[in-house]
Amino acid sequence: MKILTAHPRLFKEDELIDSHISFGPYIRYMKEKAARTTGARASYFSEIVRHFESDPALLQPLEKDTDISKYQEYLDLITATVFPVTIDDTKDIYGIGAPFRFAIFYYSERFRQLFTDNGHELMAIPKGVSEEKAKKDKKAWMYKLILERWYGLPINYDNELTHSIVHPETGVQRYIKLVIDPRFIDVKLKGELPKLDCDRICTGDFKLQDLGDLERLIPLDSFSLEGFAIWTIKDVTQEHVVNGMKNLVLNIGKDNELKTYVKARDYLKTMVGRPDISLHMIPFIKVNNKSVLDNAYVAQSIIFANARNDAERNSLNEQLLEFLDNNPQPLVLTEINRQTVELYPFLRYLPLQGIKSFILCPIRHEDTLLGMLEIASITDEVLDWEMLARLQPSYAVGTLLLRRSMELANERINEVIKEQYTALQPAVEWKFTEAAWEYLHTPKEQQKDIGNILFEGVYPLYGAVDIRNSSVERGSAIRDDLREQLQLIQNTFRQINGDLNLPLLEELQFKNNRMLNSMQDSLFAEDEVKINEFLDHEIAPIFRHLYDSESELKPLLHHYFEKIDKNTGHVYHHRREYEESLQKINAAVNKYYEKEKDELQKSYPCYFEKYRTDGVEYNIYIGQSIAPDRKFDNMYLRNLRLWQLTSMANIARITHELEPKLKIPLQTTQLILAHNNPIDISFRKDERRFDVEGAYNIRYEIMKKRIDKVRVQATKERLTQPGKIAIVYSYGREAEEYRKYIEFLQNKNILLPEVEMLDLEELQGISGLKAIRLSVNFEGIVKT
Repeated sequence: MKILTAHPRLFKEDELIDSHISFGPYIRYMKEKAARTTGARASYFSEIVRHFESDPALLQPLEKDTDISKYQEYLDLITATVFPVTIDDTKDIYGIGAPFRFAIFYYSERFRQLFTDNGHELMAIPKGVSEEKAKKDKKAWMYKLILERWYGLPINYDNELTHSIVHPETGVQRYIKLVIDPRFIDVKLKGELPKLDCDRICTGDFKLQDLGDLERLIPLDSFSLEGFAIWTIKDVTQEHVVNGMKNLVLNIGKDNELKTYVKARDYLKTMVGRPDISLHMIPFIKVNNKSVLDNAYVAQSIIFANARNDAERNSLNEQLLEFLDNNPQPLVLTEINRQTVELYPFLRYLPLQGIKSFILCPIRHEDTLLGMLEIASITDEVLDWEMLARLQPSYAVGTLLLRRSMELANERINEVIKEQYTALQPAVEWKFTEAAWEYLHTPKEQQKDIGNILFEGVYPLYGAVDIRNSSVERGSAIRDDLREQLQLIQNTFRQINGDLNLPLLEELQFKNNRMLNSMQDSLFAEDEVKINEFLDHEIAPIFRHLYDSESELKPLLHHYFEKIDKNTGHVYHHRREYEESLQKINAAVNKYYEKEKDELQKSYPCYFEKYRTDGVEYNIYIGQSIAPDRKFDNMYLRNLRLWQLTSMANIARITHELEPKLKIPLQTTQLILAHNNPIDISFRKDERRFDVEGAYNIRYEIMKKRIDKVRVQATKERLTQPGKIAIVYSYGREAEEYRKYIEFLQNKNILLPEVEMLDLEELQGISGLKAIRLSVNFEGIVKT
């Protein structure tokens, strides 16, 4: 029998430890068995020992170049004692191999067929397993043996490998688990036993996959191996399929739902061992407890495949559901003919698909019909009850998959609702509830549209925390990234330095240098587009091809690829630093407001709407119509305005304290719009948000949109400045009220004494605006 070995280049680790085939451990094992048993079995074991000991050469480890075939009778004897008498050389999969080495010297014919390449080289690396992983598992197996045998440390590490194989005759995919049994292997110590501090291992902090420490503490060349390993294979297809489907259930989402069902279909085909069948699992979706057809799944269904229109599909669905309601057991049809179609009219289109046998299995949970499993065959090999029996282990996890699909359907419906309607806050939800109730109790013939949601006479408060020069900073980050990448390309071309006779490289180098030299302090949008197209469509494919085909350029191009982002293919760290800095500021501001908005409701209910720009803006509305059950007083409005000014000072302090921690030192500006007159707001269904109502109130909305970049009159200075709070107002009485709050906060050392009273430039459609500008005191800030 020829020894099967892996390709020499794959496992040079075989030489890390001396390994010899030996019958010694087996002989000792059989002696122990003979001593522990009595009667015929003891005599049998003793006779085996006597037979081996009759040849003195078998009592010593065999040399590596020994012709193992001359010991065929002894190998047959080992096989007869180690493996069951019912074993079949043509069906069962087993082998006997040298310890640690991928060298199999005795094996079944089935083993040779499945694990060799044309019966010659051993395929040591399973399908889907990397070479590195296989080598690591091999070492881990060895260290597990050493730790258990010499250090008395039982290691809970399962390094059994699962292979995917295809039956050579039927083409059926199966999954098998390879188990390497080391009981007939002796681990010999060479010299002194290496010392091992087992603190980490004993405390459970140790993982056998982390081999670095072990390789330093316990060199493998301190040991040698004598004996042989038993390789056995067991079919784990059922276990693999069930576990795979469990993972599908855990990972299914709105983005991969259909792909999940395709994978589940393949798993179930593997479980039944019939790659030729058509198999589909279809969830039954319900909306308001009424069954509906999901087009994505109907397109996959065998029953609905040839329906010509929605009316036909709905008719088939009604007939199908009525049948399943009255017949909870699976329907197994070994033959599809005219009589079948007459008995089960919802199967009318099966003959058109050439289907010869069919199974319809309803899937239920707690008397709820979750879906169905369709199995069809166009071959003469009929489908029967035995096939359903093979699928039984997957029934429970299939039920979970269908239930999850029903949950996802509800989530999609809720998402649509949230996209089409605002996420209601408790302060105003009562108004929508009333409108919905009135709508539902209006006769259908009178229902036109749900009533307008209107709140009259509410006081608005507007605030904005903006990132200073955010557009400039973003543009600078883009420019710096592009410049850095062009310089990197320039250096790469210089180092290639004519090694390749490719004039195209010279042309690309010229084009790159021209772009780099033409870059100014500002970058126009069209220039950015041109550079990105150059990087994506010219540089990237050329560099990738050179990396794959020119081995001498690999180190140089590897350096280039290390410098660029793996996902975008661009230098991205300046933009990433900008985005991370922006996110940290916005996260801090959002965290503050999320906490504060709940506190605001405790004094008097108000509507608080926050939304993202480059920074954070918000609208607050308060008034009697917001909370008709509670008496409103201007005290609550004044309290809210004081909070608004205080919160802006706190935000300025928080972002100022955050600035040194940012990779890009972004600064914030704080803006408040004072408006003393009440306005009306209504819910805009097209924009799914509240907006002002009435022509007069439109002026307030226009002011909000235009004051963020307003300048001080007769100057080019922006009103909003870092470290300051700007309060824009129209009338003197608005300023007078805020002066009280300013004095109070100055007294608390939150604001500095300096107060600027400013006139603002005229804006389109708005004139006469004024502002108060205040400086925030950054001394004695509590660190965030």
